Amino acid sequence: MQDIRREQFGDFSVLHRESSGARRATLHFLHATGFNAEAYRVLLAALDPALEVWAMDARGHGLSSAPADPKKLRSWAPFRRDLEAFVATLPGPTVLGGHSMGATVSMELAAQRPDLVGGLVLVDPVIIPPTHVILGSVARLLGQSQRLIPIAQLAAKRRMTFASKAAAVENFVGKGPFRTWPRPWIEAYVDGGTVPHEDGVRLSCDRAWESQTFAVATTNPYRALRKVRCPITLVTRDSDGPPFSRASREAFMTHQPGTRLRVLRDATHFLAMEQPDVIRDEIERMVATVA
Repeated sequence: MQDIRREQFGDFSVLHRESSGARRATLHFLHATGFNAEAYRVLLAALDPALEVWAMDARGHGLSSAPADPKKLRSWAPFRRDLEAFVATLPGPTVLGGHSMGATVSMELAAQRPDLVGGLVLVDPVIIPPTHVILGSVARLLGQSQRLIPIAQLAAKRRMTFASKAAAVENFVGKGPFRTWPRPWIEAYVDGGTVPHEDGVRLSCDRAWESQTFAVATTNPYRALRKVRCPITLVTRDSDGPPFSRASREAFMTHQPGTRLRVLRDATHFLAMEQPDVIRDEIERMVATVA
């Protein structure tokens, strides 16, 4: 198997693993808000060696250096445009995979540029129920999104600095959203998401940027969803809570009834970390469909 290495695409840092033989297809996998491509290394490394793999650190995340001023971030459109610019350089057919924000942004790109996307594997995307669309739109218009989204408020208070990478790992193991993550996933997240600092290391995704990213999440993804024409696999968990509730799932399937649906039991929003074998199998299944 080829090693995963880090490359540069303009201001963006990307992980790349070449195909070990005759390339079957190309995969791009986009991470969740506040995370980075490296955090998914365990999953990416386990994929079929014949699959060429790419994973970009989104603007304001990981080791990408593209400008990221939270005062100028009004929607997820910049993430979609960044992804479009990169995917347009890849040899097709290209399967887009993504977790959380990364899933939603990948779906939006498939709607906008169907010529670039051969298939989608969406892992617990950020899609609010249809009944919340108007409320979300009004809150955005009034500049109240951050106040109404608890996770945005939490992100704004996130601890940023640690004495070392090892100290950062120990801080996260078994706590909060990381409580179900295997240690190697946390180590990879810290590796790809910290930079040197006078006090040791600092999270590279600034808490103000992360908070604003949560606050400006797409309020009406259904307009884009109904435009998607490529095959879709949706992997989610059985939950009534955000960011993808049962009501969201029902609406998604109404708009895209041909979607292959996998609902995982005993999983949290971090099902990519908890059940990576399922995600790997679904990516490889999609690749076989479009290659």
